[in-house]
Amino acid sequence: MKFDITLKQYELIYKIVASVGKELSHGAGRSCQFYNVNGALILEEIFKVKAKPVMGAAFIRLTESGNTLSFAGEVEGNFYSSPQAFHCWVETESNIIEFTAPEYREALVQAGSDNKIKRNMFQKGKTSMSESPHEMINVGDFYFETNPALTHDLLTRMFEKPATQDLAKISLEWCKKSKKKLSSFDIVNDLGEITFINPINHSVLGSW
Repeated sequence: MKFDITLKQYELIYKIVASVGKELSHGAGRSCQFYNVNGALILEEIFKVKAKPVMGAAFIRLTESGNTLSFAGEVEGNFYSSPQAFHCWVETESNIIEFTAPEYREALVQAGSDNKIKRNMFQKGKTSMSESPHEMINVGDFYFETNPALTHDLLTRMFEKPATQDLAKISLEWCKKSKKKLSSFDIVNDLGEITFINPINHSVLGSW
């Protein structure tokens, strides 16, 4: 399988969207939509990879013992996605990329697990997806179900906010200046006030 970006490039994009999100948006690890919408923009503009953010239901198996992240609603055993129960990821021609993956550790902790899993990249071929959430057997198995109507609605509402465009520009500019080395990024507002954004210190060690 051919990846769209290297582990190093993935780590760079993750650190930028996570750092911008931590300082200027919802906070670290709190918005899969922010991470992956801006991640898709960086893939398109900087790395020339055709990419689009997608919303829907998502399931990822993280441990041998069966710890699984579930981003979905459920009624009588049937899973669904909605504005209150969804996940966001990036789709390219052949792969699915998920830029909140290095923070699955924190998500497990919030769910009550003390398993400190590694901070890994999520970049997998579409053809490797499990047939259903019930057929995920191995660590790294996943099932994502796209919801086109939800995707359109959430993206429309997101880009109606002026701040969305501003944060996207910050992410893109920071990435352009950091292809060789990632360092802090300064922002100057209309009053001449400077805000420094420091990159988060999470290293991405491997792949799911």
